[in-house]
Amino acid sequence: CVRKWKLMVSTLPVVLALLGLKLFLEHVLGFEGLIDFSDVGIILTSGVFLIGFLLAGTMADYKEAEKLPADLSCTLETIEEIFVLAATDRPALDLADLRRELLALTDAIRDWLMRRVSTPEVYAAMTRLSEVLRQLERAGAGPYASRAVPQLLMVRRCVSRIDVIVRTGFLPPAYALLEVLIVMIISLMMIARFRSMIAESLLVPFVALVNIYMLRLIKDVDNPFDFKDGARGQESGEVALFPLDEYRERLAARVGQGSDSMPGRS
Repeated sequence: CVRKWKLMVSTLPVVLALLGLKLFLEHVLGFEGLIDFSDVGIILTSGVFLIGFLLAGTMADYKEAEKLPADLSCTLETIEEIFVLAATDRPALDLADLRRELLALTDAIRDWLMRRVSTPEVYAAMTRLSEVLRQLERAGAGPYASRAVPQLLMVRRCVSRIDVIVRTGFLPPAYALLEVLIVMIISLMMIARFRSMIAESLLVPFVALVNIYMLRLIKDVDNPFDFKDGARGQESGEVALFPLDEYRERLAARVGQGSDSMPGRS
């Protein structure tokens, strides 16, 4: 409940400052405005249209990003299941060591998402796991290694997709136009004339709140992996990582127990 109001609460001081500026201009400096509020309707409509366009585009990417932590956890657990089958078929293989290698990769991905390690480091961790698969091949568990390779490819694909989402934005020129429009809207609100003080006190903060809040929300949603130093970003619009966290806990428990059971049965 606290997180959902975080963006709103951090936007309100800016909105109140704009209302205070408007009242200061009118009631202290005696500035009565240059245009009627009804004349700025077309600009308000343009802003609403562009906000809707950007929000629809960023939400489509956000919904895709929501699936990636679950895809990662499922793929990693599938690799673990393959390791269990390989160790069952080849008792000489050390299942605990295989699980520790997978745990190291899981921790590397988690630390990378939290910006504790760099992108080359997480790719190096995936390369180390591919070496583990080559060791399975040399140990006579080739069929199991072949089954694990596509799963490791899926992990690489998810990590690469997250990296692209983090490093690119949704249509930067559209952001530029929206920012210009919002500056124009707020400027027009400052020089507009209202029929009553009540209308002025309601419309100025309402228009400012909607536009500033939506601009910040769109920018926040545009990077759903904005984790910094092990914490969520300022507005907390990041996707949930609990599927990956919960799998990491299960895997760590099985590594600690040295269990030979299949994932989910230990």
